[in-house]
Amino acid sequence: MKKEKYMRISELAARSGIPRSTIHFYTRKGLLPPPVKTGETMAYYDESHLDRLRTIQKMKMDMRMPIAFIQKQIDEFQNAESGEKKPLAGNGEAPDPLPPKDQRRMEIVRAAIRIFSQNGYHRTKVADITEALGISTGTFYLYFSNKRDLFIEVIEDVVRNIVGDAAKGIKGEKDLVKRLEIRARVFHENYIRYNEILNQLRAEIAGEESWPREKIRHIYHELTQPVIREIQEAVEQGILRKIDPDLAAYALTGLIEMMSFRMSMDDRYNFGDVFRFLTELLSDLLIKKGK
Repeated sequence: MKKEKYMRISELAARSGIPRSTIHFYTRKGLLPPPVKTGETMAYYDESHLDRLRTIQKMKMDMRMPIAFIQKQIDEFQNAESGEKKPLAGNGEAPDPLPPKDQRRMEIVRAAIRIFSQNGYHRTKVADITEALGISTGTFYLYFSNKRDLFIEVIEDVVRNIVGDAAKGIKGEKDLVKRLEIRARVFHENYIRYNEILNQLRAEIAGEESWPREKIRHIYHELTQPVIREIQEAVEQGILRKIDPDLAAYALTGLIEMMSFRMSMDDRYNFGDVFRFLTELLSDLLIKKGK
C-alpha cells in the first residue's frame, strides 16, 4: 500500500474539522466507508473519506438534515453504485453505457445545461435543478459540492462533446480540408447548442475568482490542440505554408466562432456558405502552391 495516498484518522480529523469520535460514529452508522485496515490498530483513510465527510457536514449544517435522512440518501447512492450491470458474454445484449451512479450524475448535468441556458448561472438555484429531476437536495449534494461545482462539470461536458464528436467525425478521413470542415461543423453545431453556457462563463471572468479564466483557457486549449497537431503535420508535409501552428489554430477557431455567431443572427447564410467563404479566404494565405 502506498501510504502517501492515505491518511491516519488524526490527519482526517484535522483536514475535515470533524472530531475522531464523530468519524468513528459515522463509520459505525454506515455513513462513512470503513478505512483500510493494516493491523489491529492501524487504519488508513483516503480522499474519498474526506469528500464524504464534507458532504455529510454540508447536509447537516447548510441543509439542517437529520442523520437518519442523510443515511437514507447515502444508502440510495451506494445502492446505485452497487447496481452497476456487467456485460454478459455471449448473450448478445449490449451492456449499459454507464453505471447507475454515473447515469444519475449525467442526468443532473443535462438538466443543468437546460436550466442554466434558460435562467443564467446566477439566477439558477440548486432547487431548480432538483425539482426538474424530481430528486432531493440531499441526492444532489452526493454528486456535486455546490452549484459552481456543477457548472464546471457542465463546461467540461460541453468540451467533451465538441472534442469527442470531432474525433469521431474525422476518423478515417485523410484530406486536411475535409478534416477541418468536419471540426468546424462540429464546433458550429455545439456553438448553437451551448452558446449561452459559454457566454455565462465568459461573463464570470469579470469577477474576482480565478476559476472562470482557468476554464476558458482549458476550453480553448482542448479545442485547439488537435488543430495545432494537424496544422503542424500539414506544414511538415509541405501542404501548408510555414506558419505558427498555435496562432493559426486559434485564428481558425476564432473565425469559426464568429461565423457561427453571424449565422445565428438570421437565415441568410448556412454552414456550407460560410465554409466555402472561409476556404476561399484562407487558401491563398495558408495553402502552399506548387511551383
